[in-house]
Amino acid sequence: MNKRQLKEVARTGKSVFKMHILGAAKSVTGSLFLYELFEKDRTTRFLVDAGLTVESPQADYKKRLPAEVSPSNIDFIILSHAHVDHCGYLPKLVKDGFRGKVYVTPATYDLMTVILPDSGYLQEEQAKARLNRHNRQQLAEKQAVQEGGRGAGAKDKNAGKDKSLAKNQARGKAAGRNAAPAPVKVEDSWKFKPLYTQEDAVESLKYCQSVDYHERFQVTDSVAFTFTDAGHILGAAVVNLEVGKGSQKRTFCFTGNVGRRNMPLLRDLEPVEQADYLMLEATYGDRLHQKRDRLEALSVMLNQAHTRAKPRHPRFGCGVIVIPAFAVGRAQTVLSDIRALMESGKVPVMPVYVDGRMTNKATDVYRKHVGILNAETQSVFAEGRDPYTTPKHFTVTEYPQSAALRRIHEEPCIIVGSSGMAAGGRIVDHLAHWLPHKQNTVMFVGFQGTGTLGQTIVRTRGDRPDSVTACPDCAKSVRIKGKDVRVQAAVEFLPDYSAHADYEDQLAWLRKFKRRPKQTFIVHGDDGALDGLKDHIERSLNWKGVVIPGPREVFEL
Repeated sequence: MNKRQLKEVARTGKSVFKMHILGAAKSVTGSLFLYELFEKDRTTRFLVDAGLTVESPQADYKKRLPAEVSPSNIDFIILSHAHVDHCGYLPKLVKDGFRGKVYVTPATYDLMTVILPDSGYLQEEQAKARLNRHNRQQLAEKQAVQEGGRGAGAKDKNAGKDKSLAKNQARGKAAGRNAAPAPVKVEDSWKFKPLYTQEDAVESLKYCQSVDYHERFQVTDSVAFTFTDAGHILGAAVVNLEVGKGSQKRTFCFTGNVGRRNMPLLRDLEPVEQADYLMLEATYGDRLHQKRDRLEALSVMLNQAHTRAKPRHPRFGCGVIVIPAFAVGRAQTVLSDIRALMESGKVPVMPVYVDGRMTNKATDVYRKHVGILNAETQSVFAEGRDPYTTPKHFTVTEYPQSAALRRIHEEPCIIVGSSGMAAGGRIVDHLAHWLPHKQNTVMFVGFQGTGTLGQTIVRTRGDRPDSVTACPDCAKSVRIKGKDVRVQAAVEFLPDYSAHADYEDQLAWLRKFKRRPKQTFIVHGDDGALDGLKDHIERSLNWKGVVIPGPREVFEL
């Protein structure tokens, strides 16, 4: 708002409400939306969501807020759920001066106590790794130049330099972490510093305040909100905003990420009857999930994997079933299904190792919040059973315990660990170890993002990884931590565990609106998904004013 506009607000008393699209615009991650309410006597600024940009991490090092706004100017933040692409930017905002309240559901807060410190740790480790690689490379190049100078009389200077470079790159690598720091260009300095640390992440949690589902919370005399269940992960909420007073009040519904109908563990996405403005996610905006019995499909795959693993190899022992699964949501769902199948006798009982501190801590959070789970899961607890504990269940928290799993096993077993797309974590080491052997099985249980190791393993003949049901012709080898790893293990793909609504789920929810919104904004999706959901809404519901906003676009509501 310029001075003239502010004077007009002061003169007329008519408030102005603006929305800035600062993330997840024509991309899947980086959820960040700034709202400004200009009134006669004051200006209120708040964010809905504050997520990391997973596709392009360097974007989070740049100024994401408008030029005239700093974190200290933000009055409060509302977070829809605990995934890092919706909450993981919060420590950076606090680090840079934000001091307001952060409103979340109780379960979201508990999951954030697990997720944010882990994110800070990863930020620190990635920065260290980038600096070490830089130092090794610079040292090797410096030594190569010195060697090249001494061998200047050789007939082929370039050949001598190439040999020296290779030789000294090895020396540089051996120098490792003890290599002397090399000069870093100013424009590259961000690469070698963490966006925030574990300590920063823990500090940011101090600003959180829990608000229950269905509790209308009055933040200021002009802004209130209500959380309703999004059915996506534990504690995920649709944010229903009320902004302004009297005849100037606007209502805004922000879905964050919303879940599918009839998913395990969680309750369904709750209906919302009306809103002046609506913002939807479009992760699966152009796709439909397979309609089949999820447990039946899982039992078939597990039985086949067990049969494959049971014969004891003289050198490698029995086979292993490796299941990459996100620590929050996916791991708990898969464990619950495996337990149910083993208890019913539909698959053989075998050891199940749950590998990872974050996964096990997140499972404890799921145990804590029984009251917001679906009726079926609550009944399992009521019977005195734990839905996430299989008959032969082992938790693995420390890395030496994890490494010890890569041994000869006397019977088939299952290893569940994160990340779900094999983009990092201990599961990567397990894949490097178990992929080369035919008696093993790797089972992916959800969407595999572009450029991830999971997508490389699952992708077949150009098909989208979310449309594959089995992978008989996967890549014959993959690159893991700088080494080529043969893919001899059977690779299975079970996309039934996706936690995102497809376009039919979205349309079913939208049909419950008693009146269509003035404008509907679509974010969180690739181009095909965004265009697909827009087209489905316009054709099926005959809604007008459906918009796909661009990055940093501003709307007056």
